[in-house]
Amino acid sequence: MTRSETVGDQFSGVVIVAANPETGPSVPKFDVPASLAGSVHVGSFPNEFSEKDREQQKPEGQEDNEQASSPVGKVGSRLTYTNLTAGQFSQLGDIISSALDSGATIDLSATRSGDIVRMRGAAALTELAPALYYVSITVEFAGPVVATNGTRAGDTSVTWTPVPGQTAEFNADVEYADPATAALPSWTWFLVIVCLAIVGVVAATAYRFRDRTPRYSDAARTSSTTKDADAVHTESVADAEVKAPEDATPAS
Repeated sequence: MTRSETVGDQFSGVVIVAANPETGPSVPKFDVPASLAGSVHVGSFPNEFSEKDREQQKPEGQEDNEQASSPVGKVGSRLTYTNLTAGQFSQLGDIISSALDSGATIDLSATRSGDIVRMRGAAALTELAPALYYVSITVEFAGPVVATNGTRAGDTSVTWTPVPGQTAEFNADVEYADPATAALPSWTWFLVIVCLAIVGVVAATAYRFRDRTPRYSDAARTSSTTKDADAVHTESVADAEVKAPEDATPAS
């Protein structure tokens, strides 16, 4: 089955980057390219960060007094992205890296194999002071997550909170039918119906404006042909009779 070029996997979620005010006069900010302006929105942090969100994004086993991955006392930016394609999703890593601006790098990617979407990523945050920065990445998938090394925030949502000063990997496998191919049958039937409708209109129009001139029946056509043949025969006989006396030789 041919894959649609206009429909495919999409990703939504939230990214938070924050730092202790003591790190400098400015707070981390996202620089969003114009190509993503319609799908990405940036706000301040922690204004939109609730206690419930904090508990969901805190790695399992982490206590509140562990400042290495805690948002407490930090300020920064919150990025919300909606319905990004796989290609656009991969750009998030560069956007996050530029917001940190301390030699940190984050890579994100998503690929499909059959009904499985594999999200992979890596973070190199060794240049960040553990107690001064906070990074959180949440991805909302279009189907149920079957395997991940992140913290599940629901059947389709996963959050990763990499620890500054360390490296980290992001893995998630999600299972659902490819929307690009799933959309094709409906379009195929739509095109078939449209084609049949056009053929029906053309046929109806041709029948309505068909030639209504009376036509000879087979019997009339045969009779006319016979009469024409008899007339030709009569003329031939008459011509022969006229020529016969002229061609005769006088008796001696």
